[in-house]
Amino acid sequence: MKLYDHYIGSLLLTAAITSILAILVYFQKGQKTVVKITFISYCVSLVVWSSGQAWALQETNPLLSLFIVRYYCHSGVVFIPILFIHFLFSLMEEDVKRFKTIVCLYLVGIVFFIFNIFTDYLVKGVELYPPVFQYVYLPGKLHPVFVLFFIFIVVYGNIFLFKNFKNARGVKRDQLKYLMLAIFLSYLGGTPNFLLGYRIQVAILMPFGTYLLPVFVGIITYTIVKYRLLDIRVAITNVGIFFLLYTLVLGVPFYIFATGLRFIALCVMSVLATAGPFIYFYIQKRAEDSLLKEQRAYQATLRQASGGMGRIKDLQKLLHMIVYVVTRTVRLEHAVIYIYDDVKKIYKLGAFKHRKSSVIFRQDIAESHLIIDYLSKNHVSIIAEEIKQKVKDYQDGQLLAIEAFTREIDASLIVPIYIDNRLVSFVGLGKKESGKLYTDDDLSVFSILSNQAALAIENANFYEDMKLTQEQLFQAEKMATIGIMADGLSHQINNRFHAMGFIAGDALDTIHMNKNLEMSDKLKEIMAALDKALLRIQENVTQGGEVVQGLLKYTRKGEEGFSPVDVDAVVSSAYEMAQFKIKSYQMDLIRDYDKNLLPKVKGNSSQLQEVFFNLIDNAYDAMMQRKNDFKEHEYHPKLIIHASVHGKIMEMIFEDNGTGVKEEDVQKLFTPFFTTKLSSKKGTGLGLYVIRKIIEDNHKGKVEFSSKYMEGTQMKIRLPIAM
Repeated sequence: MKLYDHYIGSLLLTAAITSILAILVYFQKGQKTVVKITFISYCVSLVVWSSGQAWALQETNPLLSLFIVRYYCHSGVVFIPILFIHFLFSLMEEDVKRFKTIVCLYLVGIVFFIFNIFTDYLVKGVELYPPVFQYVYLPGKLHPVFVLFFIFIVVYGNIFLFKNFKNARGVKRDQLKYLMLAIFLSYLGGTPNFLLGYRIQVAILMPFGTYLLPVFVGIITYTIVKYRLLDIRVAITNVGIFFLLYTLVLGVPFYIFATGLRFIALCVMSVLATAGPFIYFYIQKRAEDSLLKEQRAYQATLRQASGGMGRIKDLQKLLHMIVYVVTRTVRLEHAVIYIYDDVKKIYKLGAFKHRKSSVIFRQDIAESHLIIDYLSKNHVSIIAEEIKQKVKDYQDGQLLAIEAFTREIDASLIVPIYIDNRLVSFVGLGKKESGKLYTDDDLSVFSILSNQAALAIENANFYEDMKLTQEQLFQAEKMATIGIMADGLSHQINNRFHAMGFIAGDALDTIHMNKNLEMSDKLKEIMAALDKALLRIQENVTQGGEVVQGLLKYTRKGEEGFSPVDVDAVVSSAYEMAQFKIKSYQMDLIRDYDKNLLPKVKGNSSQLQEVFFNLIDNAYDAMMQRKNDFKEHEYHPKLIIHASVHGKIMEMIFEDNGTGVKEEDVQKLFTPFFTTKLSSKKGTGLGLYVIRKIIEDNHKGKVEFSSKYMEGTQMKIRLPIAM
């Protein structure tokens, strides 16, 4: 083959392969729109130049050759460097930041384009250049300036890429490496084409260098689509339809043209060019409908199912419904869903469904697991095959952990579920029973499903919270009713205690009056036992009366007004009240102060007793929760009460080593009916609200709260000293 044929062939090959790659990128759904548009536009410019160059060099008519070079070929050349640098900016997500630079470059390109179309400053003409080619263009006065502009843009692009390459890591660094290699090859293959206009031939590069241009475009395409390892049957089918159709659209007119029927060829080309897009879209739709018939059927079912999720109020039922519907509809081997546990700070196994596999799923995943970090930061689904490919390229610790997890649960796809950008759940999907890969359309449907699932989960949690609030309101109402009834109840109970005390006293008097009578030893033992029993009854009657008085005092609003109050005595009475619930051997109560040195505070004794009782009760519940739920070795509950004087203020600190409070709950603590306790049986959510009201509104003091989750809580109370 002659050098002439090699060069023409390389140009046509560049045009054909660049067109194919541009179409593949067009059907690639994983990239941003700006990246795709700039790259495809760049490819179009390259196709215009390469096809125009091949045509012009073979044309025997000098006027037609000049027309092709000026109005077709160089119109593409003008925008090649500008579109390439725009593509680089958009790929590196700096197109917005460098908007002014991009605008300036396009303005320069438009100026060159105008000079090219309306003057001979860029292309002066054409002349015969035997024996290699027919006609070759003659550069105009501005052509050297354009060549320097072209070189400047390419050098600028290299510098831009190199700066980003130095700071890049992982996949991005590898992409930039490929891009820099691609630019080097484009230099090697493209430079001789400028030399041709100046009649400078480079024996090797001139015919063969242009073969590197499609390699260059292929490398860029590879950097775009490398890690989207999904089913590409549709993309390949669409490309095939496109080329078959346009081979017909272009081939028939060229064949007629070759027979000499030029007018007929022009008419046929016009008709086919007009009808071509409509025929293409019709065939494309029919082909997609055939290929994706089964897939679209289950996608429609999933969309319908996602719409009904919001009606399910029970969270556990919702999770089971999600895995059941997905597994059955898509015909998966299995599916599993993990849900975040706010209390234990883990992602726990929510539900799973098997059809063919028998994977044993782990019960929980730590919040610190690398897969959680990856999903939380990237907000994308994880494709197992894509991760495997990345692991081969980069020995990255996070990628290795993610791959290990996907193998552990045998998941081909992991779909995250977010609420307010917070990862609340994720679904692991096994292989399809058909063996087919997940498609981009599948990802779109699962994205919709995950959004609906997020709303449904939020709705179920809200329903649970509302139900808990209603229970708390009901409990609070019952407690308020008991408080109202306290006077009457205490009177009735005290009457019973008094009656029992009188009966026991009369019985004791009778025994004591008759203890000197003669009786058998057995009867004396019985009388002695009765005496002891009656004494115990009297003691319990007295204690019961004290309990009733304490309850009555606790439920009544302090009517005695404000007076000097001994805080140690109030602590003692509050702790005594708490004994009905607290088992003293389960916790240590340490009073870190000298009660003899503490002054009295100005306050209401009953109200302060209510405050201290609530603080002791809350601390006890938090410590029991930590002890029972987290099973910490050698953990022992401890409540320390500090008291100190600062000028005219007494400061008391109730410090426990319980579960503490999570950071996101701190702002809600003093809200009525909000409780961190696990059950409404343990808390109404009114305690801290009442404490703040009593201390700050009634006593003109101050309440401060600090806590660290799993370390403990401090409640600091400041009260004025009685003068």
